[in-house]
Amino acid sequence: MLKKENRLSSDFEFNVSRKYGRYYESPLVHTYFLIPKNYQGPTKVGIVVSNKFSKKAVERNRIKRIYRKVVEENFEKINKGDLWIVIHPKIGSSSKTYEEINLDFNNLLQKASFSN
Repeated sequence: MLKKENRLSSDFEFNVSRKYGRYYESPLVHTYFLIPKNYQGPTKVGIVVSNKFSKKAVERNRIKRIYRKVVEENFEKINKGDLWIVIHPKIGSSSKTYEEINLDFNNLLQKASFSN
């Protein structure tokens, strides 16, 4: 699990990231990257899975757990500091395995030029 200082927590952070962040899309996820003005702190990541994804909480929690693990394993690539990231999985990603999601997320990081 990510440290508390590396998690987006307030509605303000999520809303600002969605409104002003750079949007990137892959087959499995929508992602917003934002470097906020007047913010000097650690990279923060938030994962949003709505009821549109699935009415079953078990499926929503499963996909959140998978994306948390993917973010933890790739955190060195995105830990540049002064960055907020909002991850919003697409509906079709519920049937995908961890390996497929990890590969897709790594491709997204390359597309957003956050990969080494």
